[in-house]
Amino acid sequence: MKKLTLIFAALALLLNSTVNAVNPRDMKFPPLKFEPAEPVRFTTDNGMVVYFLENKELPVFTAGMLFKGGTAYDPADKSGLTELTARLLRTGGAGKRTPDQVDQDLDFVGANITSGATFDYLILDLRGLKKDVNLGLEILSDMMRRPGFDTAKIVMELSNKKDEILRQNDDPSQLTRRVFYQTVYAGHPYGQFPTMASIGNINREAILEQYRNYYNPDNCIMAISGDMTLDEVKSLVKKYFGDWPKGNRVIPLPPQAVMQYKPGVYYAEKDINQAQVRMGHLCMNDKNPDRYAMDILNFALGGGGFTSRLTGEVRTTAGLAYSVASYAVHRPDMGTFFAFCMTKAEAMGQATQMMLDIIKKVKDSGITQEEMDMAKESMMNGFVFNYVTPDQIVNAKAYHELSGFPPDQLKKDLESYKAVTLDDCRRVAAKYLDLQKMAIVITGNKALFDKPPDTFGPVTNFPMEIK
Repeated sequence: MKKLTLIFAALALLLNSTVNAVNPRDMKFPPLKFEPAEPVRFTTDNGMVVYFLENKELPVFTAGMLFKGGTAYDPADKSGLTELTARLLRTGGAGKRTPDQVDQDLDFVGANITSGATFDYLILDLRGLKKDVNLGLEILSDMMRRPGFDTAKIVMELSNKKDEILRQNDDPSQLTRRVFYQTVYAGHPYGQFPTMASIGNINREAILEQYRNYYNPDNCIMAISGDMTLDEVKSLVKKYFGDWPKGNRVIPLPPQAVMQYKPGVYYAEKDINQAQVRMGHLCMNDKNPDRYAMDILNFALGGGGFTSRLTGEVRTTAGLAYSVASYAVHRPDMGTFFAFCMTKAEAMGQATQMMLDIIKKVKDSGITQEEMDMAKESMMNGFVFNYVTPDQIVNAKAYHELSGFPPDQLKKDLESYKAVTLDDCRRVAAKYLDLQKMAIVITGNKALFDKPPDTFGPVTNFPMEIK
C-alpha cells in the first residue's frame, strides 16, 4: 500500500509540473556574454605570424598553418594543381621519412596531420598529445621545408584524380553543384574545375613550383593551442621553423567575379527518378557590411532548417522536397546566394515554382519580426558556441588576419548581428535577392518532370561529356 501511495504521489507531481510547464519560447535568459580569451600574437624573424593560446585542460596540442593560396590560384591549364600539391604534402613523404614512415610514426603516437585547399586558402592541421609535440612539429616542419613529393605517390594521386573526374557525373548533388559554380562563376577561377586535360598537364615540376610559390613562412599564419607555455611555444617555433627561408613573394588576390552568365535554366540530363534544383546568383563578398543582415535574412528564408520558410512551406506543408534550404556564401572575390531542393522528378516544376514564389515574396515584403527574432537569437547563440575552445579561437584569429580583417573582428561580428533591424533585412532582401539574375540548374530526366525546364526560362543544355 505504501508503494502504491508513492506511485500516485509521483504521478500527481508529474501532472502538476506538466500543467505549470513554461513554454520554452517564453523563457527569459540574461544577455549573451562573449568574451573569448585573447591569444598571444608574435612574428618570427622570417615573417611567420603565430597565435598561441594556452590550454591546460588536457595534455594535448594543436598546430594549424594557414596560407594565402587555394584552388582559385590554379593556372588555367593546370586546374587541380593546388589540390594535388596540398594532398602530396601529406602523402608524399617528408624529410628523410618515406610516405609509409610518416604514416607509421604519426600512427604510433596517435597524432594526425591533414592538409587541404579551399577556394582561397591552403591549410595544414596537426593534432597530438603534448608528450609528442617534438615529433609532430618535426614532421610538420619537414613537410613544409623538405617535402618528399614521392614520384610513386604523384602517379597515384594523378590517377586517383582522373578516376574522380571520370565519376564526376555519378552523384546528382555534386553534378548540380559543379554546374552551378561553372555557370555563375563563368570566366572566374572559382568556376574552374579539374579536367582530364588539365590533370594531364601536371607533373612533379609543376607541383614543386606551386609549392615554392605559396608554402612560405612570410605567407603563413600559424595557430597553436595546448598544454604549453608561451616560452615553450616560442622555443619550438624557432627550433623547427626559425631558419625556414622567406619566399619574398607577393600573393595578389584574384579579380572580383562579375556576372558573365545568361539568366535562365541550365539543364543537366541524368536518367534518375529524382530531380535536383539549385537556383541563385552572385551576391556579395566577405567585406560587404550588408552581410550580417543578409545572413539573418537567409536564416529565416532557408538557412534555419525547420524554422525557415522554404522548409516549412516546400517540405513540411506541401511535401514537395526531401531536402530544401538556402545559403548566403560570402567569399573574398564575390560570394553567392542560392537555394536548392531535392525532390521526386514528377514534382520538379511544383517545387521550383514554389521556391521562386517564396523568394519573390521575401524580396518584395521582407521577413516578419518573429522570423527575424528567431534568426538573430539562433545565429548569435550558434556564433558564440563556435568559438569556445582555444583551438577554435586561435584558428579564427589566423583566418581573420589572413583575410584582412581587424584583430577584434570576432566581437565586431557579434555586435553587427545584434544591431541588425527588420528594416535592414527588408532592405537587403530588396537589394540582393534578384530573380532576374537567377541561374536555375536542374538535374534529372526531363521526360519525367511535371513541367518542362523551359517553364522557368531559356534552357541551356549543359554538356555532360568528360574531357
